[in-house]
Amino acid sequence: MVSAVLAELLAARRSVLNQAVADARHRWPGLDMAAFSAFVIQTIDPLCQAIQRHHPSATQSTCEAAFEIGLELVAQGHAGPKARLPWVEQAWRSLAPALAPLLAHAPRETLGTISNAVVRLGASPDVRVAQWIDAMAAHAGGCTSLPELRDIGALCAWQAGMVQLRRPALARIDALPTNTVAAVLGIDAGDLASVRVQLEQDRWWNPRQGSVDLRGHRVGSFSGLDGAFPVPPQVRATTEGFVVESAGGYFLLLADAFGAVLLPASAAEYAAGSRSGPAPDVTARLGVQWMAPALSKDDLCAVSGASGIALFSPWSHHVHVLPPQ
Repeated sequence: MVSAVLAELLAARRSVLNQAVADARHRWPGLDMAAFSAFVIQTIDPLCQAIQRHHPSATQSTCEAAFEIGLELVAQGHAGPKARLPWVEQAWRSLAPALAPLLAHAPRETLGTISNAVVRLGASPDVRVAQWIDAMAAHAGGCTSLPELRDIGALCAWQAGMVQLRRPALARIDALPTNTVAAVLGIDAGDLASVRVQLEQDRWWNPRQGSVDLRGHRVGSFSGLDGAFPVPPQVRATTEGFVVESAGGYFLLLADAFGAVLLPASAAEYAAGSRSGPAPDVTARLGVQWMAPALSKDDLCAVSGASGIALFSPWSHHVHVLPPQ
């Protein structure tokens, strides 16, 4: 059963929504209508009720857009009880209602934007999608345009571990409300100018802590266990991060204070990378050991670049990236 709000909408727009279902079933013959019905009850209905409470004039357009977009998301395995990941449902339930004013203006585009965002975030195993949804629900409610929503989304995604968005997010800070940016970064608004300079200069500095977390990040793991590397990897440094090779596959490893990600790379990028180890005066701590004893004791290898130090081993499918001390 659905709420009176959604039942009334379904009855009033029956012909339009039935045509949307027919079109979807033609486009995706394998569309599971039972799964879609569950998505309507469990996700679209609560969204419609939330919009009705906070922005009644947006209810019909939002719910109709949600119905049509939901058909595609369920068909592609991104939503519904058989979804591969839970993020679309979580975003629609907790984030979408916070965006009621923007939904009133552009319901299809707003729902599409947050759905595409969580699908993309969820494709990276090291990105904290739940953190992104919570941050956006807390700080994006005042967005007045889709470009502003996307810019705040990029800033929150960087903070949630999508390291490749570091430079774009920093570049767009001036275009966003100061108080919003400060809240996302966990700082006082009056400190934003100096914090931005620090973030530009040191990728490992965390404004919430006011310091560098020396533990770094561990990435990778064995491909047979849903990891990235079929065999223990080799690593070379670049100006932005590291290029990793494993069994003829190449990955760009980016890391900073907020996380680490693996992106596609090429053999040419790997060949151009540096194999130089850390300078004698560069130190780092790996767990309870200083780096130099760990290297000699555990057959670890190290390469050093502008973005930090990467440790790897012939006995491991992981790469550990550390900030230099």
